Amino acid sequence: MPTVTPLRRPHLDARNLAAARLLRDRWESRVNALANCIEHLMSVHEMTEQNAELAAIQAYAEIEATNQQARIDVEASTSHVVVVRTEEKYPVVFTITDLMKMLDQARQEDRAIVFTRERHSPTVIEQ
Repeated sequence: MPTVTPLRRPHLDARNLAAARLLRDRWESRVNALANCIEHLMSVHEMTEQNAELAAIQAYAEIEATNQQARIDVEASTSHVVVVRTEEKYPVVFTITDLMKMLDQARQEDRAIVFTRERHSPTVIEQ
């Protein structure tokens, strides 16, 4: 008699789980999309808040960049500088000082939104 191997559901990593949730729900803002995704990952998939935040942020960015020719050059970037390659492959440099100034400006314009108030993270800048 042949042995029957039961089919198993495919294992999805945290970012795939987050992407699936983000694609299932169409939210009107980045903050709502991320907040709902993080809550889903924590409650349904029993992730820690930190892991859920990271998975949701990475999945959101990946989805948002789907049709984008520009990209972050991970090999050229460090903990002090982010190098973005334009569509023409030219480097654009953002130092940590540049990024913090952009965050400060967004805070002054009330575009920097914190949705986990107890830990003050993550902060999302609405466009």
